[in-house]
Parts: sequence; C-alpha cells; structure tokens
Amino acid sequence: MMRYRIWVGGLALAMAATMGACGGSGEGADGGPVTLTLRQFDPPGETAGLQQALDSWNQTHPDTQVKMETLSGADSMQQFAREANSGSGPDVVQIGFVNVKDLAKPKILAPVDDLMAESPLDTDLQSYLALDMNQFDGKTWALPWTVDTFAMAYNPEVLKEAGVDGPPASWEDLASQAASITEKVDQTSSGFCFAGSSSAAAGQWFAINYYLWSHGAGLVAQDNGTWRVGASVEQLTGALDYFNGLFTSGATAKSMAAIESINDPQIVDGVTKGSCAMTMMAPQTFRQARKNNDQLKTAVMPDGTTDGSTHLGGRSLGINASSKHQAQAWELVKFLSSADAFKTIPQYPASGSVLTAMDVKAGEDGFAQQLPHSRSFGRYIGGPVPVATLQKIVDSEFGAVYSGQKNSGDAARSIVQQLEAELA
Repeated sequence: MMRYRIWVGGLALAMAATMGACGGSGEGADGGPVTLTLRQFDPPGETAGLQQALDSWNQTHPDTQVKMETLSGADSMQQFAREANSGSGPDVVQIGFVNVKDLAKPKILAPVDDLMAESPLDTDLQSYLALDMNQFDGKTWALPWTVDTFAMAYNPEVLKEAGVDGPPASWEDLASQAASITEKVDQTSSGFCFAGSSSAAAGQWFAINYYLWSHGAGLVAQDNGTWRVGASVEQLTGALDYFNGLFTSGATAKSMAAIESINDPQIVDGVTKGSCAMTMMAPQTFRQARKNNDQLKTAVMPDGTTDGSTHLGGRSLGINASSKHQAQAWELVKFLSSADAFKTIPQYPASGSVLTAMDVKAGEDGFAQQLPHSRSFGRYIGGPVPVATLQKIVDSEFGAVYSGQKNSGDAARSIVQQLEAELA
C-alpha cells in the first residue's frame, strides 16, 4: 500500500559535494551489457507490475539490463545517502516527493537537465504533476513518477439503505450525511470513519489539511519571502469544531479517536463490510478493499475538484550521482514513466499526458477526477518548520479537543502560538 511517512530535515551525515566515480551498476570485463540497479521501497506483494515492466525492458534492451532491489524502512533514504557518498548504491532510486530536496542539496542525486537535453522526454516536462517537489536551485533533480491522493471511498449499499443519493460535495454535506447515515442505519454503521488519534503520525492530518485548504487557510504560508502562520484562531477553531462535531453527532464512532493509521483494518474492513459508510483511501488501499467487496466506489473529497484543496503525494525516480551509467539510467527512467510501462504498473502516472490517456479502473473515478486538482505539500516543505513538527502540533491539539482536555478555542490559540514559536 502507499506510504505517507514524512521524512524531512537534514541528513544525518555530512555529504560531500562531489560524488565518487563509481555507482552500483556494473559492466562485464569483456565489454558485456551494462547492469543497472533500480531500488524501490514498496513491499514485495505490490511490485509484480513493476517487475513486469522491467522484464519487458530487459527483453528489448540486451545491452542494458536492470535488476530490482527492495529496501524499505524509515532510514532507507539515509542508507542511500551513505552509499552514494561513498561512491556506491543503486543507479536509479525511488524517492518520496518529500525526500527529493534533502537528497538534492548535498548533490547525492544527479540533476537530469543535461540528460534530458540530450535525450528529451516524449511529453512536455511541464505537464508532470508535482514538478515543484523535484526542482531545486534552478535544476531538476528527479522525475516525478507516480502520484496518489486520498479520495472518498464509500459503500454504496450503506448509503442506499440510509436513503442518501450519493457521496457529499462539501464538508458541510459530509457532516450532515454522515450523521444521518449513523442514525438511519440503527447505529450499526458510522457515516464517516477517519484516523483521529492524537499521535504525531495520525492520519487525521490529511483530513484536517483538506478542510483548512478548502476553507482558504493553511498552517503556514509565505508572503514576499516571509513565512507566517497561515490560519487565524477563528479558522482553526472552526476546523476543530467541525471534526469534534463528527464525534459528538455520532457521524464518527468514538473508537476512531484511538486509530492512528488511515489504513487501519477497522477502517478498511469497516467500509468493506458496511460498518463504515465513507472514509478517505489511497488507491492501493482501495484496490485491496475492493477485492473483498467489488461494489465499493470512490468520489472526490469535499471540494476535491477545487485546485489545491487536496494533497498530491507520490514518488519520483532519481539518478545516483555516483553512477557510471547515467545516460542509460536516464533511458530507464524515461521508460518507467511511459504509457507502455504503466500498462503493468498499478499506479497513477505523474505524467499528465499518460494520466489523461489511461483507462480508469472500476470504482476509481474519484482518484482520476481529483488528481489533476491536487497540490503537493511543497506549500509547507519550502518553509522553516519541518512537516513532521506541523503534524505533531496539529494531531495533538485536535486529539485534546476530542478527549475533552481542551475546548476548541484554547486548542486553536495553542496551535497558533506553537507555530509562531517554530517560525521564530
């Protein structure tokens, strides 16, 4: 399933500005084929489509063969940085959007602009989604590869039983519909399920930001090069009242206040079996859920077709600055971003032209409609406060309101005060 771990801040090691001469690729002593290594971090059960694409490449490129390796975990990017700094590591590496700049600053990645000039993309670079997350200091350090977001996943049978015509178009509609579903289905189904834990990594972070962005606010914002708090106490109080209201109205079960992961079985199985009518889901999670209930559907999140109201996550492909075969690595990156590769890769492509032309899987209309309007967390990552710190502050204060430890006004003022202190 999709990973949403946010890894920001400086790398643990001091990185040399100039990389070594050899990377993780190899070439036979007899002048045989170049062997490139592609490293990715998804679990083995989700990589069959990528391996099929690589097998296709290997069949048609006898002079450049590719092997795939998997390295996951919170320190996988730091591991790559250590290897690249010593002149080793994979030739091509899968990178979360939020990690690109941390690898670009110490020049662990090779900028791809010159490679692109020598061998242009088949489509306009500017058509790629999340390009802002991959460019730094006037250069392009990685190519956006796959994109994802959270769309509204729902069980149409539960909505029908409650007499609800379809998923909500606004946040206000979501609150009223979810409360109505809980009431009309004899308290056996929650109208809307979300991960409401107060832990630093709780999934409610995404829903809260979607709500704020839809209402013209954000946690931090930049004006003429100066960073400031992006939401007023009143706007934050409104958001706190909204999400707390989901619990107090019965729209969301109180047990959700203890759930940390947006992919928690209580949520995923709940939508599948009908104990949750609606929730937020990433594409891979939705596909797993739909295997157990092929009636599940998706729709855009409230205000999801308004530009910037939802987040754009995803992965990029970067080239190790230590690789001896950067030209061949670039050709591989181009191939993996092509329509041919995405015939087997079960993700949404970052290339706008490939995304527009691809067939949408059953039930996934919400993702296809929302992705072109989503916007990356670059709006926060460019600022002086680490995203992990923003998430910790927000999740903690919202959780304090759910538990009754604070009222919404006090929690809103605390958020503003903490953000001001961090910005200072």
